[in-house]
Parts: sequence; structure tokens; C-alpha cells
Amino acid sequence: MMTTTSLRTFSIPRPSEANFRRLRYAKHGEIAQALDMGPDDFREFKKQVREKMHTSLDHSKKFEEQDPSAWRAFVQWAYEAMPSLVSRYEDAWPVELYVRTSLNKYIAYERYRFRKAVAKYKRSMVLRSPSALDEKEMSPADLPPPYDEDDRTTCSEIPGARMHPDAAPENIEEFLRSCDFDLGHLTSAFVTRRAGLFNLERLELLASWPAALRRDHLERHFGTMLDDVEIEVLNKRFVEMSRVQI
Repeated sequence: MMTTTSLRTFSIPRPSEANFRRLRYAKHGEIAQALDMGPDDFREFKKQVREKMHTSLDHSKKFEEQDPSAWRAFVQWAYEAMPSLVSRYEDAWPVELYVRTSLNKYIAYERYRFRKAVAKYKRSMVLRSPSALDEKEMSPADLPPPYDEDDRTTCSEIPGARMHPDAAPENIEEFLRSCDFDLGHLTSAFVTRRAGLFNLERLELLASWPAALRRDHLERHFGTMLDDVEIEVLNKRFVEMSRVQI
């Protein structure tokens, strides 16, 4: 990543890795507060970065897979288009934060659409069973938000995202914090009706699934929150749980 001289003093230094990861899943209001930006400035910042992404970066690849030269050019553009980043933010880290989040959301959205298309095609090629006849098509409200949506979807806005009545959040948080990476920030997402991983019994059930099926479930529900390495870390923890069960 392009940097300015090491002698420069920044009013807002780059957060620690843990805080940076947390901000990637935070609400926009919390991010704006961390950046010390007003609502209008933050909205304009997102608009400029989002528009530049369309022409400069590969939306089919995650941040780590982008062409390094393309990313360096992107950061250089940010310094020129938004000079305040030079004096306020170390390494223009808000740009990386927003790009990482946007790319992950876009990839997860496209992956979700592809799976839905494949499932629909398979249903059209086979005779429906009686149980399948009752299956309802997923409504547009069930689709994850598009990657460039201004505001993140909150739990209250997602169908089935309310906490399950049998949820044991303290047990789920303990499990997530026991991973190689501390994934405790996912607790609220695990204990919803939609994700269905609201207590230890459900975790043990998922641990008993084949690895590929388990990874598919994790990507479908948490693909916008975790990168590939973090998904593998979570999957590894489920493998460890399954061995204890045996």
C-alpha cells in the first residue's frame, strides 16, 4: 500500500487489526464516527470511492486478490481526489476499509444469485416431490443488500433475523471466541432464526455435517462478514468440535 513519509503525524492513525476488522461489520454511523466525518462528508466519501471502484477494480475478486498495481493507482487517486485523507488518515485507511467491505458484499451477492439460479434450474429439470410443491420462492426482501447500498442492513430489517427464543448467546460467544481468530462479533448473527446456530445443540449438529456442506452454509450466511481465511478458521473449529463428539 502507498504510504506517505514516516515523519508525518496523522490525526487519525490506522486502527489495530482487531478494530479494523470490527469496523468492517459496523453500522455506517459508527464508521463515520470513527472517521470523525459528518453525515454529508461520509456520504460524499462513499459516493466517490464507489464510483471509482466501478472503473478501477475487479469486482469478481476480493481485496487480497486485486492487482497490486491497480490498488496502488486507486490509492494514488484517493490522495489526489480527496486531499484531506493525506493529512488526516494514515495510509488512507478509510478507503481500504470501504473497498474491502464493498467487494465482499458484491461477491457474496453474486454468489448468492448464482446458487439461486442453479437451484431453480435443477428444480425445473426434475419432477417435483410433494414436499417441494409447497416450497415458496424467496422474496426479493430475502436477498442480501446490493454491495453498493448506502446503509447496511440491520438485524431488524432482515426476515428471520430476530433472536431465536431458544438462543444461548453466552455459549455461542464462548465458542466463537475460542476460534484461532476471535470471532465473538458474530454472536448476534449466529443466534438469529435465519442462521439457526443459536445454541450448542445446533453447533454440534452443524459440526456433524460434511465439510463442504458446512462451508456452503457458513458462506451463505456469513460471506459478507468474513473473508476466506476467517471462514476456514470457523470451519476448522467445527471440525475440532466434531472430533470431541466422536
